[in-house]
Amino acid sequence: MAAGLAAPATAQAAPALVPVGGGWDSPIHVAAPPRDPSRLFVVQREGLVRVLVDGTVQSTPYADLTGQVGLSGERGLLSIAFPPDYETSGLAYVYLTAPDGELQIRELRRSAADPNRTDGTQRIVWRQSHDQAANHNGGTIAFGPDGLLWAATGDGGGSNDQFGHAQDQTSQLGKVIRIDPRPSGSASYTVPPGNPFGTAVFSTGLRNPFRFSFDRGTGDLLIGDVGQSTREEIDWVRFDEGLGRGGNYGWPCFEGFAAGPRSCTPSAYIPPIHDYSQSGQRAVAGGFVVRDPGLPTLVGRYVYADTYAGEIRSLVVGRPASDDIPAGLPTRTNLVSFGEDACGHLYVVAITGTVERVQDGPLGPCVLEPEPRRLPGDPDAAPTLPPGAATTPPPGTGAADTRKPSLRVKVTGKRTLAARRRVRVAVTTDEPATVRGSGRLRGVGRFRTALRQVSAGRRTVLKLRITRKTARKLRRTLRRKRLVAALTVLARDAAGNQRRVTRRVVIPRR
Repeated sequence: MAAGLAAPATAQAAPALVPVGGGWDSPIHVAAPPRDPSRLFVVQREGLVRVLVDGTVQSTPYADLTGQVGLSGERGLLSIAFPPDYETSGLAYVYLTAPDGELQIRELRRSAADPNRTDGTQRIVWRQSHDQAANHNGGTIAFGPDGLLWAATGDGGGSNDQFGHAQDQTSQLGKVIRIDPRPSGSASYTVPPGNPFGTAVFSTGLRNPFRFSFDRGTGDLLIGDVGQSTREEIDWVRFDEGLGRGGNYGWPCFEGFAAGPRSCTPSAYIPPIHDYSQSGQRAVAGGFVVRDPGLPTLVGRYVYADTYAGEIRSLVVGRPASDDIPAGLPTRTNLVSFGEDACGHLYVVAITGTVERVQDGPLGPCVLEPEPRRLPGDPDAAPTLPPGAATTPPPGTGAADTRKPSLRVKVTGKRTLAARRRVRVAVTTDEPATVRGSGRLRGVGRFRTALRQVSAGRRTVLKLRITRKTARKLRRTLRRKRLVAALTVLARDAAGNQRRVTRRVVIPRR
């Protein structure tokens, strides 16, 4: 690891692009399992995932999702990611757009008979409707330094964030997403206890973060967010500061460092570290901080490009970034992605049909990613099994957690519900948990669902609200009779155990 973090050498070198494989049909992403230096996986937009073993392309695809992927606009099969325990679990995850535009993360399983193929089974882990426009789908999934699965979604498409998703915390569009892909009860994934809003959303305010990456040396997150008509931007948040937990990248209030198309002031704003002007057609393709010691002129620098301009550049990460210069590599138009293999060697992908490794003489030594570690700010009781592991641990490692969390519930505000349009539900659990409150007013309407992350032993208040229309109907009803509300609170711990409490609350006549 020390070699991978070394400062750039003073001697001038000449990095080059070395072709890998050949005959690629619309390649769009490359990745590798974190502990397998022999394999590289190439994602093709139309639905195939191909695998190279020791540099040789296998004749049979690793996975074939053709016909299951929507291809209009910017849609397609967009990326693949492998969990820290891939060697034992055999699970992999792909990010795609379904034929109706829905964004999906699907789980694939390695074949027991052939490690270079899946067994054909699939499970939809996460999904988000995206039928308002065919662009701004995001495009990357990756397992972070915390061992959890991260994704970044676009704002729903169109222009000027016309659908209003980027600044809406209840929408999963225009967001950084963080999940544990293991099922939790009836849910297809688990919301990590440290997520700031009690949902899959980790941070907000993005336009189209097509490519992002984690620095294998520091764990930091870097995002290339495609701009609209003024600026392309690069964002950076540090691992030791929580990777932007609850932060807001500013779109559409800002576009790069410039004012955005909407006048607004985002809270918890995270400004970019670098932007550049759009002189003609532009779209930033976010890259990686190079940790390959075999690339002395680039090691320690962030490499990125523009899909249309094709020039590959590098800069020194900081706030702001500095020393933005050409990387000394050939131009590649239609460059859509950078990638790393298990050893940290850097790759460049052009959708016109090339996958190339950045190389400077012999390959540099292998710099594996560190083992997953707890993200600062996450509860100490965060899941310890790596994502993709069996829910029952192997013999000798201890019993699985099957105990339901305790849950105490107290409801106040029933007499003022019609006027204030909300009741307060105080909850306390004996372990960190995600708590969801919901309810209905018999014959009148429903409460809006509320989600909160709670700490062990700490009283937390959920506010269950009703709409103005429901409040008017409630007031008319209370002139004639009292009303009964049924409130339900569900607490789910990190292992997926659930405790449900229902309260029957009488709303007195006025």
